[in-house]
Amino acid sequence: MRVLKFQIRNPTGQIDQLSIEAERVLIGSGGHCEIRLPVDQARVEHVRIDVGPNGVLASALTFQPPPTINNVPFQQAPLAAGAVLGVGSCQILVELAKEGAVADTKKKKGSSPVSLIALVLILGAGGYMFLADDGNQGQAEAPPEEIPELWSAPTTNCPSAQQQIAVASQQMESADAKRARAPFYVQDGVQAVPLYESAEACFRAGGDKESAALAHQSAERLRRDIINDFRTRRVRLAHSLAIEDYNNAQKEVWVLLQLTEGKTGKYVTWLQNQNRELKLKVGTTKS
Repeated sequence: MRVLKFQIRNPTGQIDQLSIEAERVLIGSGGHCEIRLPVDQARVEHVRIDVGPNGVLASALTFQPPPTINNVPFQQAPLAAGAVLGVGSCQILVELAKEGAVADTKKKKGSSPVSLIALVLILGAGGYMFLADDGNQGQAEAPPEEIPELWSAPTTNCPSAQQQIAVASQQMESADAKRARAPFYVQDGVQAVPLYESAEACFRAGGDKESAALAHQSAERLRRDIINDFRTRRVRLAHSLAIEDYNNAQKEVWVLLQLTEGKTGKYVTWLQNQNRELKLKVGTTKS
């Protein structure tokens, strides 16, 4: 029997993970559902997930409210890897595990209602570095003042001299999908911004001013949200390190590394060193 892995982001921001061994999984607020959501977010039976020879298939069992895949309502549709299933304000990633995969959180169909494994929503960022020297444990060093830019200047040229509208539509679709996955993979949100900006340039080159304005608005809003989040995480990391909350600090550093993925410089190097230091300190606190 195949194993389905679920990541559920609740309206509160909490992310839960679960693996279920079954060919069919019900998502809803009913006590018999394998994935049980809050009653204010889902009907008793809202979505059915089936595992078939061609992959994972999602079927809507109600349209109050309509479930979505990458923010698009559906009745029945394949659930591709990386696609985000939306039910109410809940966002769900579904992954079909490889043959032979075994998960400690596995739950067989027909057992008692699911108890979701709560993970701490990764918050925070920026802060102080612990020195590796044993004699300096507990001391902190300020990070480099040089903070990398997450993006270069927005592009104003369409990469295609022909079929600008078709290229823009593809980029817009890709950016929308990445933005939908951003709550789970923050680097996807960073990557979505230049896609929106390129889509804007292509829409303008093709004469579609309305779509260009929509792409511009999407890029600006996402850019602003990520910059604010980046600043907030650095501040919260500083606080976690100051109070010696190593577990939260480690998680916050991990998110900052995802946000700066592909970047170089003193700050990124500092984050990498910080990550190694915190792994040692978390290990020490757990022993």
